[in-house]
Amino acid sequence: MSGIIELRQTGENDWKAKYQGNYGVYTIKVTLKGKKAVNFYCTCPSDYYPCKHIGYIEDAIAEKMAAGEKQKKRGGMKVEDVIRNVSVEKLREFIVTQAKYSDELRNAVFLEFAANMENKKDNKYSSIIREALASVELDDYGYLDDCLYIDALNSWLEKARDCIRLKQYDEAILICKACIEEYSQWQYNVGEDASLVFSSEYQSIPFGIMEKASEYIDKKELFDYCLAELKKKKYDETDFNDGFHRLLGNLAVTVDPEAFIALQDELFADIEDKSSGEAKDILRRKIDFYRHLDQADKAWALIKENIQIPSFRRKVVENRIKKQKFTEAKKLINDYLSEREEKNNRYDSGTWYGLLLEIAQKENDNPAIRKLAYGFLEDGFEKEHYAIYKDAFSPVEWAEEREKLFLHYDRYKYFSHSAADLLAAEQEAERLLHYVEKYLSIEELVRYYKDFAAAYPEKTLELFRKVLVFYAENNTGRSHYERILSLLRKMKGIEGGKKTASDLAADFRIRYKNRRAMMEILGRF
Repeated sequence: MSGIIELRQTGENDWKAKYQGNYGVYTIKVTLKGKKAVNFYCTCPSDYYPCKHIGYIEDAIAEKMAAGEKQKKRGGMKVEDVIRNVSVEKLREFIVTQAKYSDELRNAVFLEFAANMENKKDNKYSSIIREALASVELDDYGYLDDCLYIDALNSWLEKARDCIRLKQYDEAILICKACIEEYSQWQYNVGEDASLVFSSEYQSIPFGIMEKASEYIDKKELFDYCLAELKKKKYDETDFNDGFHRLLGNLAVTVDPEAFIALQDELFADIEDKSSGEAKDILRRKIDFYRHLDQADKAWALIKENIQIPSFRRKVVENRIKKQKFTEAKKLINDYLSEREEKNNRYDSGTWYGLLLEIAQKENDNPAIRKLAYGFLEDGFEKEHYAIYKDAFSPVEWAEEREKLFLHYDRYKYFSHSAADLLAAEQEAERLLHYVEKYLSIEELVRYYKDFAAAYPEKTLELFRKVLVFYAENNTGRSHYERILSLLRKMKGIEGGKKTASDLAADFRIRYKNRRAMMEILGRF
């Protein structure tokens, strides 16, 4: 804990620290629940989660709080006692002066009292949140892969939630508007780095709060606000854009359904590639909106009209299969696969071949079932399609086909999991045992021994002994000794394995008596 160079409380349960580490000074922030951190981050480069510094800070906070409790018990002067003897004017002057030098105090004052201010021309919260964001030091956060949080925004969004609970809906809307406008502008100014580092929640939470408040305020005013904001460049290619459209859709149900549909149609018309993700998002918004209006027929028509969107085509195919219109379903699938083949794009072909296989099963088309199921098995064994494939052959035919499949998997000169999985599925215990023995390794033995140990316990134990002796000879260190212990325990679960494992452990104790860590770990056997 000696590396802590600063530790201070920034909220009721929030703390911030600076820690001098091996790679510079780290900024650490934690939110406590009781004595444990429930939300935290650290700018150190550690791959561990949480890193060791979080524990250090938890301990330091506990010490600081314990010291505070001791001070209370000793008595002495209290802050509240001092304030009682200060005039309102002096106290006001003191707070104003101190707030100039403390971001936390200044923000706390704004959070508590800004609602009392009048500003009919502008949003009174905009300049406050703009200033709070301007004071964010990006170096404090480091450019990590984690989604990080900004204290000031957290506080203001929590304030907006409080306004909802207190039925101060207009205030909640004003705070959310300021958070959206100022954070989006700040992010736009800072550039790509900020959008990658800071939590995407800041682009969605305000809209959820405004949606709750919208039940009690002028919906038309909020609808017009969203329409106007959407035109601003700073929202392009951000989640803010999605938030505005989602809120617009909810408001439009009662405010202006036609305006919402017209907006989506205008956006869709401007897109060149009607199969793009952007096109899909627009169509999805229209479909959800029609469903919200209980106009399922219009939603379904939109899906059928836009089968250039793969997920829409799939819904249509599934509908045709359900209605047993197999010829139509197959044409939709095959047309799509042909288009993908021309573009040399096989990204999601498995989905479509799966649907063709489903149709073949419903039509009892055995040649098609064999061909399609083999297509799934060709590159690797998996149980679902193995069962379908096997079921398409008579027992006599399958014996020959199974051997072809095994040879296909075993065509290279190294261990094939697909070949072993096939033998396991076919319950060919002896053959699987010999196959594992041929390419003997700890990994393969551990993976497959349960498939043959019951039938061949002695041979299985012999393989365990063989790999363990080799492993112990060639590996040292606690992690390797723990692995040896784990394998000895697995041996005990095999018939006759208790004695074999005990004898082997005794042999290791004699042979490696100078390996103190090994002796300690084997002591747990």
